[in-house]
Amino acid sequence: MPGNITFIIFTYNEEKRIGYIVRNFIKYGEVLLLDDGSIDETKEIAEKMGAKIILRPKSKYVENQEMFDFIKQSVKTDWIFWAYTDNLMPKSLLEKLTEISKQDKIKYVNIPLYTYLWGDTNNFIRKEYSPRFFRKDYINFDRCGIHSMGKFSGGKYEVLTLPNKEEYAIRHYSAYNIKKFVSSHLPYIENEAAERFANGRKSNFLRMLISMARYFFLYAKDGYKSGKLGFFIAISYAFFRFMMFFQLYELEHGITIEDVEKNYSKSKEKLLKEIEGN
Repeated sequence: MPGNITFIIFTYNEEKRIGYIVRNFIKYGEVLLLDDGSIDETKEIAEKMGAKIILRPKSKYVENQEMFDFIKQSVKTDWIFWAYTDNLMPKSLLEKLTEISKQDKIKYVNIPLYTYLWGDTNNFIRKEYSPRFFRKDYINFDRCGIHSMGKFSGGKYEVLTLPNKEEYAIRHYSAYNIKKFVSSHLPYIENEAAERFANGRKSNFLRMLISMARYFFLYAKDGYKSGKLGFFIAISYAFFRFMMFFQLYELEHGITIEDVEKNYSKSKEKLLKEIEGN
């Protein structure tokens, strides 16, 4: 094994994409699939290519301490790369991570994450950083929310941020049309709003506007290169943030479909009594 790395991949029925990511990683470390009970050919394809597969615990989302404790039981290397099936890395980045995995000074790495959306591979719609690469004993996921990458327990001098260049950037092939975008993001909305509500956080109009505006800033920065598509994508993500805050408002005020129907029934009965009473 050239590097001291285990590549963790979370899967469920990923037969169309799993081959790409196993091919991407297999020469640079152990590839371990945390599978959620796939019923397609995901496991068979991955095993033929040299990956290992284990059934992961059931959970609303994978970024939690129970899942991480389970993962560490099967990881023999010091370093973990936390991956998803819609991510790939260039050779230059993989070689850099291999180099990092053989030293002891750095324990945590922020990596550029460049996102393609709606099939447009001519332009990156979003550019950000993600701490996907870390020594397993320096991270915990206690009280972390969905898509959080855990909390680092080391010092600031043990953190490396790679240059914001394509040669060091994870490629995020985010596969959406508008129908899939809405259906896929509804669970995120519900989980995030429920977490905030459980922690006593309130819906805040100003915070909502700032959260929505962030995606128009991203459009102005990178998405404009995709023209109308980039603008539509910015609106879609802004609406996603709007829906989360609206869901939180509903939780705060106990608004459910059942209560809505009860209130409507009272109004309907009042109208009908006026008619039936004549």
